[in-house]
Amino acid sequence: MTPEQIEGAARQIIVARENGALLHGIDEPAPLAMEDGYRIQDAFMASWGRPIAGWKVGATAPKVQQVYGVDEPFYGPFYEPDVYASPASPHAAMFGHHCIECEFAFRFARDLPPRDKAYAREEILDAVDVLIPSFELISPRFDSLLQDNVGLAAADCGLNGGLVLGKPYENWRELDLASHRVVLTVDGAQTAEGTGANVFGHPFNVLDWLANTLPKRGLGLNAGEIVSTGTCTGFHHIEPGQHAVADYGDVGRIEITFV
Repeated sequence: MTPEQIEGAARQIIVARENGALLHGIDEPAPLAMEDGYRIQDAFMASWGRPIAGWKVGATAPKVQQVYGVDEPFYGPFYEPDVYASPASPHAAMFGHHCIECEFAFRFARDLPPRDKAYAREEILDAVDVLIPSFELISPRFDSLLQDNVGLAAADCGLNGGLVLGKPYENWRELDLASHRVVLTVDGAQTAEGTGANVFGHPFNVLDWLANTLPKRGLGLNAGEIVSTGTCTGFHHIEPGQHAVADYGDVGRIEITFV
């Protein structure tokens, strides 16, 4: 794509975010290469102007990678106005899709700036202060979840519509997150369950990947930012008025109802 096409696509996503409309596609009809998707994301970030709250990483579960036809994750920023505290009651009309994912999120206490040398696992974990149970709200600015166009999914901030956060959990190093169980219920009925093993094998693997992928685009992780590491339980559509609860055991519970 040319620079003009990149800017034009970013502008279409900005306008859709501002007016709440759902796009069918962008002017470029073919599925986007991931590189072009990230170039559009960069252009969007340069113009959007809201403070970044952190990063989502998607397609970390094998089933989600299969759906999107990829063998590695993708990432996107999320913004402070789109972060909710549990129990959350966001307005349904603000979202084109009402899709939730149960995710382990981590808050960084120190910067990991871009650099040429790869970050080691312990450097990354030493920069983390808390684990936070979360719902990612999957709500692209398009009329589908873009399962046939993963480059466009990356362009649209990785499909992120928001994040619901529970209470921070400080003793996260003591947990075996690969086997840690998460149970999702909707209106009291169990809908799904999973563990951290569904997240790229382990949520720490996602942190490794992101901390060493962002620098390739001149980006880094900043103190105070949150990284959401991908779904343990798949993605689930809920109807406005339905009450969803994710039980993370000792880590806590989170709740959401679109109203």
